[in-house]
Amino acid sequence: MRNFGSEKKKLVVCGESFSYGTEANHWPQIVAQKTNRNLTNLALVGCSNYAICFQLQHALSFLTSDDLVIISLTTAERFEIDDDEYNIPASIADFRYDIDEITHSPFKSSRTITSGNVYSQLRNYNIEQVKKYLITSSFRLSAQYQSWAIQHFIKSLPCEYILYRNIYPRYHEDNSKYKNEHFFGLEKYLINSGPYDYEKEFQTTTNHLTDKENYTFAKRVIEDLDLVC
Repeated sequence: MRNFGSEKKKLVVCGESFSYGTEANHWPQIVAQKTNRNLTNLALVGCSNYAICFQLQHALSFLTSDDLVIISLTTAERFEIDDDEYNIPASIADFRYDIDEITHSPFKSSRTITSGNVYSQLRNYNIEQVKKYLITSSFRLSAQYQSWAIQHFIKSLPCEYILYRNIYPRYHEDNSKYKNEHFFGLEKYLINSGPYDYEKEFQTTTNHLTDKENYTFAKRVIEDLDLVC
């Protein structure tokens, strides 16, 4: 295994629920400990790929060439509802982290953007508020736009990164279908796997994985690091 040295560098994780968590039994913290890095986990439960772009934009403000970024994508169907669209520009600090079972946010500013799919948005808004965001919705256009956005940010990263397909561009109950999925240009950059592939027992934990599954995926990440670093 690669010798990561004794100096503490940063591990930044961007994604949604499959990447959420800073506890010792969550895969991001396991990877941070194994690689002797300080963890900054920006993952937002239930969020869209656009929200992941905002996470990457925020990370660019402090990343150095010695750091490492792990990105795990989500489905293209997720979208944002913005309660204050005139307060520009938007940033990751405007996103609501404290929704559903999550009770805290890493940012202290007023949070006005809610990210999620139709079902999660309807838990926070009425149907009329959600409807206007769906009228012009197109899966293939959303997936393509999100691919372009993700490519823009990963090309801007000053350090090594790993990009996992996870559940992009859509959720498949049979994950073998990802072998023939279209990735809208991201196939050149991503690893066709992710924490979703390691979900076997379908737990109700926030990041969907059991302790054993978190450990197994963390081991996979360490193996992938030896290929890209």
